[in-house]
Amino acid sequence: MNYVLKNDNFEATLNPKGAEIISMISLNTDINYMWRRDSEWWANSAPILFPIVGAINNNECRIDGETYSMTQHGFARHQSFDVLEYDDQHIVFSLKQNEEIQKQYPYLFELKVTYTLNEKSLSCLCEVVNLDHKEIHFQIGGHPAFACPFHEGESSNDYYLEFEENETLDQKVIDVQRKGMSRETIPFLKNEKRFFVRQSMFEHDAIVVQDFKSKYVTLKSLNHNKSIRFTMNNFDHLGIWTGPKVGGLLAIEPWVGHIDYVDFNGEFKDKQSCVALKEKTSFKCEFIIEINE
Repeated sequence: MNYVLKNDNFEATLNPKGAEIISMISLNTDINYMWRRDSEWWANSAPILFPIVGAINNNECRIDGETYSMTQHGFARHQSFDVLEYDDQHIVFSLKQNEEIQKQYPYLFELKVTYTLNEKSLSCLCEVVNLDHKEIHFQIGGHPAFACPFHEGESSNDYYLEFEENETLDQKVIDVQRKGMSRETIPFLKNEKRFFVRQSMFEHDAIVVQDFKSKYVTLKSLNHNKSIRFTMNNFDHLGIWTGPKVGGLLAIEPWVGHIDYVDFNGEFKDKQSCVALKEKTSFKCEFIIEINE
């Protein structure tokens, strides 16, 4: 069953499986700004990534000396969340430990995902609550994929991403053959704000950058004034992705953490950007999708 948030400007459809945004449609232009979920290419649109971001080496990790198996981006995107609250303007999803999760991840937790529809924006607030009697560890992220281009008949080559501020950033390079993050980086931006979307940029999978100054990036076109401003709070990495053979999709992914380095063989808690959350405390991060037409 899908749930719909609606106001005078937008209609957002959400699914309890993965607490995922299915669509965000303008009631003024009938444009769905989310990826169309074409199963031939990529059947998702905005899964929540928890308790890992990306893949772990051999799909295995060690937690307190025990070995656990987990597939790419973690189990949350495959789980059906409970609905705690729901009205036209907001919905609160909740995921807790269950028998299936216990086999992959031994900690006691609650993952709350709250979507709120405002005048022209949809916010996604993720909160991880430690319900265990000890410190727990995790990574977390979003994977919202947007229509690029917005209009049929346009070319994605006319679209660009613009950071809030001028950035000097290196790109972390994914080793596609070894299915992990290499230790290599390459220059990406040098005191620049924008780059144009070109599929050749994604030959090494996602573009991954860290420690950017900007609070938001904006997806824009040369052809019109419609845009998506994407704001990120409390994330330390940004992934930007489109498949090399997929047209019409651009994912803007705020992350805490990333895919394992190819040479990483340590404990789960030692993964880069792994959150250490003390007993009876919580961690929050948020992204906001603002549509301007």
